Amino acid sequence: MTEPRRIAPDIFRDMQFGKEIYDVEILGTGNGQFIGLVKEDGSPCRIAFRGSTVMRDGRRVGLARGSMAWTAPHDDT
Repeated sequence: MTEPRRIAPDIFRDMQFGKEIYDVEILGTGNGQFIGLVKEDGSPCRIAFRGSTVMRDGRRVGLARGSMAWTAPHDDT
């Protein structure tokens, strides 16, 4: 078995990692576009993003712009 190829190591240079608290879901639209959602454990805040795949340095990468989002309160009355 071969070792997985490291992806974009430069963007993680000098970073330290802590507890995993975010869930990310990314869905492709089938035409080079994608949409996604980032959720933080125990928080109503979300980051909704959409973007497209582009070529950078001969590799296809996703380029996205995020927007703040949040869950709407439920009126159970």
